[in-house]
Amino acid sequence: MIDIKLLTAASVILWILFIWSRRKLYMLMLQLPGTMGLPLIGNSIGYLLIGRRSMSSRTRYMDRYGSTFLSWIGTTPILITRDPKMAEEVFTSPLCINRSSQTTNAMALSMGKGLLTLQGSKWMARRKQMNPAFKHSVLLSFLPIFNAETDLLVSFFDSYVGKGEVDVLPDLIRWSFKIATQTTLGTDVTKDDSFKDDTILKSYQSILRHTIINIFLPFVQNKILSKLFGLERLRARDVSEINKMINNILNKKLNSNPANNCESELKTVIHWAIELFRNDEISLTELCAECSSMVLAAFETTAHTVYHALVLLAMFPEHQEMVFNEIKEHFPLAKNFEVTHTDLQQLAYLDRVLNETLRLLPSVPISARETLEDLQLSNGAVIPKGMVIVIDIFNTHRNSDYWGPEAARFNPENFLPEKIQNRHPYAFVPFSKGKRNCIGWQYGLMSSKLALVKILRNYQLSTSFPYENLKFVDHMVMKLHQSPQLAFQRRTS
Repeated sequence: MIDIKLLTAASVILWILFIWSRRKLYMLMLQLPGTMGLPLIGNSIGYLLIGRRSMSSRTRYMDRYGSTFLSWIGTTPILITRDPKMAEEVFTSPLCINRSSQTTNAMALSMGKGLLTLQGSKWMARRKQMNPAFKHSVLLSFLPIFNAETDLLVSFFDSYVGKGEVDVLPDLIRWSFKIATQTTLGTDVTKDDSFKDDTILKSYQSILRHTIINIFLPFVQNKILSKLFGLERLRARDVSEINKMINNILNKKLNSNPANNCESELKTVIHWAIELFRNDEISLTELCAECSSMVLAAFETTAHTVYHALVLLAMFPEHQEMVFNEIKEHFPLAKNFEVTHTDLQQLAYLDRVLNETLRLLPSVPISARETLEDLQLSNGAVIPKGMVIVIDIFNTHRNSDYWGPEAARFNPENFLPEKIQNRHPYAFVPFSKGKRNCIGWQYGLMSSKLALVKILRNYQLSTSFPYENLKFVDHMVMKLHQSPQLAFQRRTS
């Protein structure tokens, strides 16, 4: 009897201590709107069917309750906002340099410890180490790969001419993957059998699906539960396939004499990472993780950006003609032609179209940060240490307080110089901002813009899918509930 009383008393005390430890969260709940989540899964029940939850649910919630509210993933409360002022506070604060640990832990299960998953001082050191791999001169050296692979893509699209509407997203993903792997691992990767038959591409796509599940249903990050649901076996299979390919390439490069390498050899991410490894700045495991994560970060985002731009231009043919006329001025002849960086800089209207695409369909629709210490925001709310703040980039880009009553409409004129000048600088953040912005943002813009130049110079695109029917779903990469198909007509002049 005494043991039962002691156990009951101890349980009550522990419960009180638990409640007390979360007192700042409960105080925040009194300041901000939001609903409590269900036990264990929080508000994530919609994610049990991954990719089926429309982002319009958050839009409606914000329209009703305000631009900032509380939600729950599992037992973890998160603050979600579409307010550019709050985005600026978060992105520029040294207390918000870390990504959400729930996100980075989920990614690290498959990608290892690299730039995408490291936190704090370790991330800052790695970012400094990897910055040279993305400097302007290195990106310019990738232009031959961009041109060659896009020429192959354009030639392949010839098979679609006169065939009606077709799904081109898989083709664009394959194109982007070929570019991402070559600019990360070197052109030798094209000789690997698993690369040729799309085995590696399928493994990367599977890894993305596992990561999404682990983020939105964090309890399956537990290895016992992961094995129980059969996820661990699938994850291990995909990681093994990817590491096998990377290790094959690494072994060849590590066993070669650096002094014998040609000075003109393409400097890809793997070369910079190998230098760090040879200087004992990173381990071999970290080297592999860096290479794997860079490919994963690049190929889906770039493919979807190009696809979304093509879809929008097919839906709005008047803008497509304006882009075509601008491109034709610089490239009078169709078919294969080389695009230089200077060429890309001169295409001002295409720039506006690409930015408007990234506004309406940002390649990464949210950015989640975790506070290192208690953070007081300008609205008076105190965000407790360790809490996640989600910048809803998708809804920030459609916030009518900053983009006007027609914020959801496709309008490249939003990016006229005078309009940019008068808009809050954090109302448009497709690649995040601050110290932890996307390291490859220039890479993404350059490769996307070059692809659009070549495709739009050669083809006129159309679609029967109406813009109003587009539905957007929560995902690591911007996704559409239904992918519009495109019809191709060859440009004769």
